[in-house]
Amino acid sequence: MSALSALLVFLISFAIVAVFCKMPVSFALGTSSLLVLAYGGFQLVTVPQFAFSGLDSFALLAIPFYIFAGVLMEYSGISKMLIDWVKSFVGHVRGATGIITTCACMAFGVLTGSAMATISAIGKMMVPEMEKEGYPHGYTSALLAATCFLGILIPPSVPGIMYALASGAKISEIWMSTIGPAFIFAIGYFIINYWRIGRHQTKPEKVEFHFSTKAMEIGKSTIYAIPALLMPIIIYGSIYGGLCTVTEAGAVSCVYGIIYFFALKVIRRTQIQITFWRCCAIAGASTATIGLLNAFSAVAGKVMTLAGISSFLSNLITENIASKAGFLLMINILFLFMGTFMDINATILIMTPLLLPVAQTYGISAVHFGAIMIVNMCVGFLTPPFAVGIFVSTKIAHSTFGDTLKEAVPFMGVGLIAIIITTLCPGYVDFFMHLFA
Repeated sequence: MSALSALLVFLISFAIVAVFCKMPVSFALGTSSLLVLAYGGFQLVTVPQFAFSGLDSFALLAIPFYIFAGVLMEYSGISKMLIDWVKSFVGHVRGATGIITTCACMAFGVLTGSAMATISAIGKMMVPEMEKEGYPHGYTSALLAATCFLGILIPPSVPGIMYALASGAKISEIWMSTIGPAFIFAIGYFIINYWRIGRHQTKPEKVEFHFSTKAMEIGKSTIYAIPALLMPIIIYGSIYGGLCTVTEAGAVSCVYGIIYFFALKVIRRTQIQITFWRCCAIAGASTATIGLLNAFSAVAGKVMTLAGISSFLSNLITENIASKAGFLLMINILFLFMGTFMDINATILIMTPLLLPVAQTYGISAVHFGAIMIVNMCVGFLTPPFAVGIFVSTKIAHSTFGDTLKEAVPFMGVGLIAIIITTLCPGYVDFFMHLFA
């Protein structure tokens, strides 16, 4: 069996099972791997061993902890706390509601790590506010779709953990590498929001500014938001303070989430409309999905090595792409395209073992390669033809796909700028990593 024929069997069977049969990506990976093993005459008994090795990792324990903590915080009503806190800083400037939405999505995404949860929670709070101020439905929908993934770029990030496991890099370094691109997105969105909405709004009346009054307003909102702000403080402080590992910090944040959930349940019974066991079920379902994906991706990775697919692709790329610039252009196009229709975690687990060794031959570090991959996949949330973020945001903002797509073009431009800077300026990516080293 040649490596090319094994690759074709894998890709064709994966497309048939995942796309045409509409099976989950993890099952499609497992099925394709089994077919390649059977086609090549390998022993199928090794499949359970490969799957177990994919789950036998202490670092992998961090994922269920962060997911569970995020679910508890998501359903504890923290979205209003974060919005009020951001609003106290922004003040009464033109286009403030759009700025608040962007910042709130960043803050909420940090706590939950979920793009879809961010759209739902922040969207339900901010869409009525933007409607009152005359924001077009298409722009509101595009803004939500463009900001929902910012929490993935700011730690703690589950895709960052997945990439670290697949590449062997340190989780903390991968987390820090995407903070710089997140700032590029945020600044670009602020500029778009002012140009599209803010400059058309009437200038607010001048009011006499008193520093003490403003400080008191910020202080009150900060005290009110302490329960939400404590979560990232606990995580970052314990990790970068050298108190515990990333996995142990996840367990600590999980304990804090449980304590906060039950405390709020006692103090304000009507605020939480969901039971603790329902939160457990939601977190368990998400964890099981990622666990299956991790197990079967490990199987696929081993199968590709046994069949010689990894070596074949490595030689094919190095023989036909002579320069580092050509390789960087290729992976950006590939990851951006895959981000439009594939789950970010699945792409990370499939493509990292195949392309990272090749990237390192061109002098690209594992951290820089991971930042390029994650940023491209995030922009894919906003990019047609599938554009998962747009499909979800249109329902919340009561818009149409066409109107949202027109308004999303400038946000896609910011995404391309972030991709270019991330690709061409590894020093900018590494700056934040070294800052917390």
